[in-house]
Amino acid sequence: MIQNKKLLQLVISAVMALLFVNFYLKSKEQTIETSFGMVSVLSAARDIPPQSAITADDIAVKQVPLKFLEPGAIMVKYPGAGLDRVLGKVTLAPIPAGGQITQSNLNNPSPDKSGAAPLLPPGKRGYTLRLGNLDVADIILPGDHIDILATFTVRQKDAQSKATYTILQNILVIGVGKDLKPRNLDIGVKKESTEGLILTLAVDPTEAERLSLAVAESQGEITVTVRAHGDDNIHPVPGVTPSNLLG
Repeated sequence: MIQNKKLLQLVISAVMALLFVNFYLKSKEQTIETSFGMVSVLSAARDIPPQSAITADDIAVKQVPLKFLEPGAIMVKYPGAGLDRVLGKVTLAPIPAGGQITQSNLNNPSPDKSGAAPLLPPGKRGYTLRLGNLDVADIILPGDHIDILATFTVRQKDAQSKATYTILQNILVIGVGKDLKPRNLDIGVKKESTEGLILTLAVDPTEAERLSLAVAESQGEITVTVRAHGDDNIHPVPGVTPSNLLG
């Protein structure tokens, strides 16, 4: 009877020791996995400068130890995961090749926060056009396309008159904002202010030259019309003067 009791105690002790060893090993395994387990993250495939829009060519997937995972890093659980969170975003600080891409280093592109450069299609230049008509801001959004009209003073039959021409068509708008401009710059006169509209446009170099000359020659008499989405047709528009306006 006494031997059976001792044997039972030995068995219980052995089981307890086995449970303790198993718990210890599991704990060590968890610690090792936490410290040295590998995870897949989005990283820079090449050096990415600051204020740059991220493209698919800038992104690579690499494995890093879990303990070296940077705060805000974007983990990849399956192929293609996380791309929608970085494509088109603009970097705040440079990312070296191989560096982890983090949410805190990305911003949504906008002319106010990132400037115009990340928003421009290849071959285009950013051009700021100021309009006096603020009401048109209600119908223009970034991403819209517009036609631009300028009104000039022309001479016809020994008399001066006005003529309006469509100088550019299907121009991409990448930013819309308000501009507070002084109306009267005379010294000694109380300055009054009026709000105008600033459009940031994507134009090629030739379009930029035409628009710059049109602004100067028309003395700022520039208006715009908004195109329907998907309408990229270029129409021949002869322009209009008071004589042909009345038929």
